[in-house]
Amino acid sequence: MKRISAKPIYFSLVLVFFAIIPTSALGSPVTLSDVPAYNWYHGCSPTAAASVIGYWDLHGYQNLFTASATDVYLTANVQDQISSPEHNARYDPIPDDLTKPQSWNSIADFMSTSAGDLGMGWTYINNIPNGITGYASSQSYAFSAWNDYSSLPSLWTDLVNEINAGRPLMLAVDSSGDGSVDHSIPVLAYDIRGGNDLWYGAYTTWSEAETISWFQFRGMSNSYGWGVYNATIIEPLQPAVPEPSTMLLLGSGLLGLAGYGRKKFFKK
Repeated sequence: MKRISAKPIYFSLVLVFFAIIPTSALGSPVTLSDVPAYNWYHGCSPTAAASVIGYWDLHGYQNLFTASATDVYLTANVQDQISSPEHNARYDPIPDDLTKPQSWNSIADFMSTSAGDLGMGWTYINNIPNGITGYASSQSYAFSAWNDYSSLPSLWTDLVNEINAGRPLMLAVDSSGDGSVDHSIPVLAYDIRGGNDLWYGAYTTWSEAETISWFQFRGMSNSYGWGVYNATIIEPLQPAVPEPSTMLLLGSGLLGLAGYGRKKFFKK
C-alpha cells in the first residue's frame, strides 16, 4: 500500500489559515475579504446567512453552494439555495399554499422563512442558527451556530474575536430607527475610532454591488438606525479542504512571507 505523508495535509491547513487572516489584522479597521454581497432574495436572514456561507464556500468548503469560484459572488447563481423555487411557491403567498411541495434544499427552508404566521421574508430569530447548521448539514458539512444575546460590551468583544479569527457573523438590527429589530445583516469588519467609538462594517443586503457600510456599534433606539439587538455566531466544525489551485497560489504568497522572517425580521 502506498504510504501517504502527513506533511502535504499539514501544509494545506497552514495555507487555509493564512487565507482567512483578516486584512489589517494588526490594526484597525479590520476587514474580511471574500464575503459576497447579495441582493435581498426572499428574506434578509437567509440572504445575510448566504453571505457568510458564501465566504466559507470560497475558503475550503466549496460544496456549500453549487456555484463555483467567482460565480459564488453573483446572487443569481446562488439564489435558489438562498430560497428555493419550491419554498417560494409554498410560503410566499399569503396565506401559505400548503398544497405545494415542501423542499429542503435552501437556507430559507431550514430557517422556516415566511412560514406560518410570518409574512414574506420574515424569519424568527430563534430559527436562524438551526437554519444555518441544517443547511450546511444538507451539503455534508458540520457547522456550529448560536445566537449571542450578551450585553453590548461582551457582544462587541465576541464580534471582534470572530472577525480576528477570520469568521464573519450576523447581526440582528433595527435598520429604521424605531426601536424594534427589523433586519438581519452579515458583518465582516470592525473599527475602533478612538476610545469607545466602536463601528462595525456590514452589508445591508439591499444591493449586490454594495461595498461595506459602516455603523456605530450601539443598542437600538428611536433616535437612530442600525442599532444592534443580538448576534449569530457561525463556525465550521471540520477542517477546510483547499482546492489545488488555491493551494498553489497561496503557497507562493507563503514563501514570500517566509522571506521576511422570538422577534421577526423585516423583509428589507
